[in-house]
Amino acid sequence: MNNPSAIISICRNKSITNTLRKYTVSIDDNTVGKIKSGETKKFQVPSGPHSIRVKLDFYKSKQLLLDLKPNQTVKLECGENAPETISEAFSFKGFSQNLNAMIKPSDYLFLNLLVEETGKIIHEQPAPTPQPEKRESQSIFISYRREDSREITGRICDRLIGKFGRDTVFRDVDSIPAGKDFREHINKTIGNCHVVVAIIGTQWLEVKDRNGEARLGQTNDPLTVEIETALSNEIPVIPVLVKGADMPDPKDLPDKLKSLAYYNAVIIPREPYFHAGVDRLIDELKKSGSNQTNPSYCTNCGSEIITGNRFCTQCGKPV
Repeated sequence: MNNPSAIISICRNKSITNTLRKYTVSIDDNTVGKIKSGETKKFQVPSGPHSIRVKLDFYKSKQLLLDLKPNQTVKLECGENAPETISEAFSFKGFSQNLNAMIKPSDYLFLNLLVEETGKIIHEQPAPTPQPEKRESQSIFISYRREDSREITGRICDRLIGKFGRDTVFRDVDSIPAGKDFREHINKTIGNCHVVVAIIGTQWLEVKDRNGEARLGQTNDPLTVEIETALSNEIPVIPVLVKGADMPDPKDLPDKLKSLAYYNAVIIPREPYFHAGVDRLIDELKKSGSNQTNPSYCTNCGSEIITGNRFCTQCGKPV
């Protein structure tokens, strides 16, 4: 052996089947030894590519292909897909296993990789390349302060749910699980959304904590985390001004939120022009790519409304 060596360690499972019989271990189509039930054996081989399989009579496991590096140790597990106990042998599962062994002898013996310390595994079929997580193009995240705009945010959400569907609109403040780090939860939720709607009322900047300090900009303020997460991840943010509020001045915003002051806002006026303002917001959300198919949904149960129907077919409420 001119190449530096590597180690292949093979352990065989215990079962009631073939307990007294030994498997033949084959490396690169050469018999290198035998292994009995419950035994572990080690084989020293040159580094580089190798094929390994175990055999018993006419049964052969599928080949396991490995590319071993110098001084690498891999641990393998082998066994048969057969009942492991007497009670299992007389069960339906045991009967199925025995029947399958006769129908598909190539699946009777198995050989699996348990531990790989270093090196590269070569699969008989290439493993799929992991794809980056795709953002849900239909998701709309609503950011707001309860003390500032709870009621009007509820009305806006009802309209958006009616247009885009209940599963599309997220009000994160109302859905953070107990015992969950809200920063991680907000980051994951916003990361899967297409657009953030930031509802800004007259008290948006002014809300204070129990010590009398402004909450905006504090690290434990969920709204600050929401806006900062969206801006840092380049997720579109649509400011929505309600109750006669103006856009905040850059000097009044924390450094990480200052860019929000330059975003074009949608104004939702007071009655009787409230719905006209929400209509404009819906148009802007359509432009941003949310809900390309544009179905309508029931504001009561969230079910999709069949085109032309005046009543929801699920709950019976009028559209």
